[in-house]
Amino acid sequence: MPTWTSPPQLVALAAFYAQAQAHPDAIGDAAFLGAVKAAHWPTNCWSYVEASFAIIAPACLLRPHLTAELIALPIDAMIAGGLDDAGQVIAIGLACATRDAPYVAVSAEGKRWLTQVWPTLEELVETVFQARLQEALAEDED
Repeated sequence: MPTWTSPPQLVALAAFYAQAQAHPDAIGDAAFLGAVKAAHWPTNCWSYVEASFAIIAPACLLRPHLTAELIALPIDAMIAGGLDDAGQVIAIGLACATRDAPYVAVSAEGKRWLTQVWPTLEELVETVFQARLQEALAEDED
């Protein structure tokens, strides 16, 4: 699992992931999602996207059934940053996995998920992106 040394919320999340990996049945999905979401912090949208991919990739490995909910986090930030083409989402995630100087380092497990699994999720990405885009547009109309 990740071995982040800073910031504190990622150090705590790395310990949480290790616990979740060692005792997968000891942590319910709601608590798991809560811990992943709590590790995010306010920043500009594109830095948030990078940090979010680093944060969620190990979570998607540990709980693949939560992938749709987890990928909504960086997708929401992409939409907030002006992205309106779901076809670019996979490439953005891949770029986060291979960036030389990332905003938040992606763990070895995270890189494996982003390079091997993430590119196979085009249909799911399209579905989540379109749903989140429609929600964002509806909020803008209010």
